[in-house]
Amino acid sequence: MSTPISFSHDDDDDDDEGHADLDLVDQNEFLSLLPKSLLPKLDKLKSLHNAREEIMKEYLLERAKLEARFGAMMKPLYEERRKIVVGEMDEVFQKEMEEEEKRKKTPSGETDEGGENNENVDVEEGVVEEEGEREKEDEEFVKGIPQFWACAMGHFDVISELVTEDDVDCLEFMTDVTCDDFPDGTGFELKFHFSPENPYFTNTVLTKRYEVPNLLTEDEPILKNVTGTTINWKKNKSLTHKEVTKKQRKKGGRGAGQIRTVTKRERTDSFFHFFSPPKMPKMEDVLDEEEADAVEEAFDFDYDVAQAFRGHLIPKGVLWFTGEAADGLDDEDLLEGMEGVEEEDGEGESPFPPPVPGNGENQECKQN
Repeated sequence: MSTPISFSHDDDDDDDEGHADLDLVDQNEFLSLLPKSLLPKLDKLKSLHNAREEIMKEYLLERAKLEARFGAMMKPLYEERRKIVVGEMDEVFQKEMEEEEKRKKTPSGETDEGGENNENVDVEEGVVEEEGEREKEDEEFVKGIPQFWACAMGHFDVISELVTEDDVDCLEFMTDVTCDDFPDGTGFELKFHFSPENPYFTNTVLTKRYEVPNLLTEDEPILKNVTGTTINWKKNKSLTHKEVTKKQRKKGGRGAGQIRTVTKRERTDSFFHFFSPPKMPKMEDVLDEEEADAVEEAFDFDYDVAQAFRGHLIPKGVLWFTGEAADGLDDEDLLEGMEGVEEEDGEGESPFPPPVPGNGENQECKQN
């Protein structure tokens, strides 16, 4: 199942006070119906509850510190992984492979366990070995691990359904994915690092920031805010939109019958819509049931993708690259995060809704 999301707002304090007043009236009415002898007992229970809440606050602070402590211990491991992926440690591996090959070669004239001289090896076998040696020598040493993250993403269903073939070419230039949790444990920020040689956009880091006040509890996530990144696409390299040129014939008025060329910008499916998050609804927004469901599904899916990176791909990148991590999950785990998203009008449709025209709040991609 997808992770259900609740929303938190900072601009609805007056509304909250109004709702609180109504709740207080209901509570007082209920309490007035109870025997008076219960009231001091309830007051005591409330004081115990408040004491527990204070302990929970301290627990969450200590847990955030603990998460930060062990997160700092893991960062050097992730940094070494990045160096291996991009090829910064290739010389080390090349040297180790050469030394291993030398150890495998038996010195000339050395005898084996049976006391026979190795020079008496069957001629045909020797030819096969020589050919194998030449093949190894001719094999080109591959720099780093090409498409490491693109391949890992492709093995995680919730993410792979967003990735198009054109996206894969761009993701080949992604060098790392990292996550920084907030020091107080109330959110996290994903960072997608790209090589400066990336021919698609000028950003070297794309970020996605989630403010989740109850991130460290087991409760339903309360999403306070989501912030993406404006992608600075290079000319004619946008993967999220394409320009379509159409010819139109003027129907009436002056110049009727003349043909003109019109260029329109159309949205295309792409993983990179992930960096333009859905619009957070406000308290004054009036949504019908269908609109409210669509917004909820969009945020549910968006958060599931974020947690797939934070809780799976980043800590277990190599196992998702090889597919071992997917093999270790049962069907229910693999489908987690996907049940809340229904495809309409055919397969492959992006679960991220297009931005509302003219509101200026959804981050659009721009071209240089």
